[in-house]
Amino acid sequence: MEWWQVILLMFVGLMALMATGMPIAFAFGVLNVVMLFFLVGGTGALQAIALSSYSSVASFAFTALPMFLLMGAVVMHSGLATLAITAMGKWLGGIPGRLAVLSVLSGTVLGGASGSSMADTAALGMVLIPEMRDRGYDKHLAAGCIATCGALAVLIPPSALMVIMGGISRLSVGDLLIGGLVPGLLLSGLMLVYIMVLTTLNPRVAPAYEVEKLPWVERVASLRYVLPLIGLIVVVLGSMFSGVATPTEAAALGALGSFGLAAAYGRLTTEVIRRSLLSTTEVTGLALLIITSSTAFSQILAHTGAAAGLSRWATGLPVSPWFILVGMQVVILFMGCFMDSVSIMLITVPLFFPVVKAMGFDPVWFAIVTVVNVELGLITPPFGLNLFVLKGVCPPDITLGDIYRGVLPFVVINIVALAFVMAFPPLATWLPGLLH
Repeated sequence: MEWWQVILLMFVGLMALMATGMPIAFAFGVLNVVMLFFLVGGTGALQAIALSSYSSVASFAFTALPMFLLMGAVVMHSGLATLAITAMGKWLGGIPGRLAVLSVLSGTVLGGASGSSMADTAALGMVLIPEMRDRGYDKHLAAGCIATCGALAVLIPPSALMVIMGGISRLSVGDLLIGGLVPGLLLSGLMLVYIMVLTTLNPRVAPAYEVEKLPWVERVASLRYVLPLIGLIVVVLGSMFSGVATPTEAAALGALGSFGLAAAYGRLTTEVIRRSLLSTTEVTGLALLIITSSTAFSQILAHTGAAAGLSRWATGLPVSPWFILVGMQVVILFMGCFMDSVSIMLITVPLFFPVVKAMGFDPVWFAIVTVVNVELGLITPPFGLNLFVLKGVCPPDITLGDIYRGVLPFVVINIVALAFVMAFPPLATWLPGLLH
């Protein structure tokens, strides 16, 4: 069977299984078993799946995933995120687009504490959307801003999606986590510039209102809800960046610190612990299944020659390698309109990475570029997950159509950020390079 026939057969089979409502990890698992059995070699191939399934997840690096998830779960379920958002609002005064600016700053900080895009979107939406509507903010600006700010958690470490990318691509988890910081801050900065320019030129979308002048004593006192959380993020990232701790050790330190902060604020209840452990277990189990499925998928592509065939075809095209690279990102961008982030990475990474390496591009840079693009998929209509999460916490007067319309300018901003990271690779590789 030709290489392109193998890829086409797998893609059609995967789409058919997913159309039945089967979860992506199980769909990939079923497809892998069937394809390996018939294309690679009977029961011996099935034994290879069993061995590779264990070896694919029996890695010390992957223990960082549940620890980072637990850290974020405790911050969210204990209410520390809400306290931090409220405290930061006391320092902004009456600047243009005050609440929209607050959402960006809060999304940046929470992105470094939770690692979960959907959790951040829900928290920001519940706290800020009602106040934005009460203050007369344009509902499109409010919805688009909150949906995009929540997605910052995908880029700003510790990011659960970066850890999963490390598992699928077999790249250093630490390099990917640190490498996402600058692109995340770049996107945050572009959003701040857009909001302040828009609200200055068109004040009607974010009407100014009288902000209570708080005494400095109260402002400084509010920092007790922000500085410890920022300190925890700095300790986690700093320990990785300085080489004092591995990503796993830093994640464990972050999880322990989140428990300590929740206890210090008197919010570490039995219910908070139960909900945090339960959500961490659910997401970790799914992530490890996904990594296992990705490994088997890569084996099929290797044994059938599909990966090598695609690489030879792509590198033999009479076009610039950059043209091929841009084409890959356009494919990922299109997939983001209809599929979830993990599904996109499962399908594209095993196919695209051999081609990228054959063309001589830095795989760490390409992985981070891909995650930036996947982050964009969280807010692209019609099936961006953050859009549906936000709809669930919005007032009834904000429809899904309003959210679609409001997010479009921020989609453009995300594409600009993606273009910057592609055009200037050091934005993604500079910090990982310092690690080495």
